Amino acid sequence: MPNEREINGKTYEIVSEFYDNGDSSSVAKTIVEEGEGVNTYRIIIASHNPLTSQSFDKDADRLWAYLRGNQDDLWMPYYEDPAPEEGE
Repeated sequence: MPNEREINGKTYEIVSEFYDNGDSSSVAKTIVEEGEGVNTYRIIIASHNPLTSQSFDKDADRLWAYLRGNQDDLWMPYYEDPAPEEGE
């Protein structure tokens, strides 16, 4: 079962990934019957839970425990990461 939560009155599927340094990026996607959902919101979280200061240790369950209850206003409108410049 996918991770779902309500943000600003609408339910979204939450898809997360960890970066090499332990930080994470999570995207709230619209839920659709067929095809791909639309990326609507995004949040970047440091490697430690901002409420407890405990490390997430790249553990998706620990991250989800935070994400499912954090404030709606912490989620920003979705944006793509800038493409790396040549040579990086």
